[in-house]
Amino acid sequence: MLNDKETNAAGAESASSYVITVNKTKWIIMLASTFAVAGLLSPWASSSPDGLERVAEDHGFLDSAKTVFNWAPIPDYEVAGLSGNALKVGSAGVIGVLVMLAALWVISRNYGGRGNHGDGSGMPAAHK
Repeated sequence: MLNDKETNAAGAESASSYVITVNKTKWIIMLASTFAVAGLLSPWASSSPDGLERVAEDHGFLDSAKTVFNWAPIPDYEVAGLSGNALKVGSAGVIGVLVMLAALWVISRNYGGRGNHGDGSGMPAAHK
């Protein structure tokens, strides 16, 4: 059996294992790198078709494909209304990063397990 001191130490150890980094400089460097890759390098991504598109092309039924959605937020990974292919594709990459950051922020706010919620589980009662 664990005594209270050992139980608290075990709880602190498991809680600290979820911390990635609290160093703001590291986060800033990671975010800047992510935006640089998405915005500056994405225009040079391969223009070759992806796997499913390639199979459809090879077997001759690519032209019979139908639109799944009538409205796509960023069709063909290009932002409409901008001039220049690099700007269109780079903007799509940056928008994709922003969408993912927003989704991860929402998830971390709802399921991040911040703080003690009374039973040591790290989760609010509504999510158990």
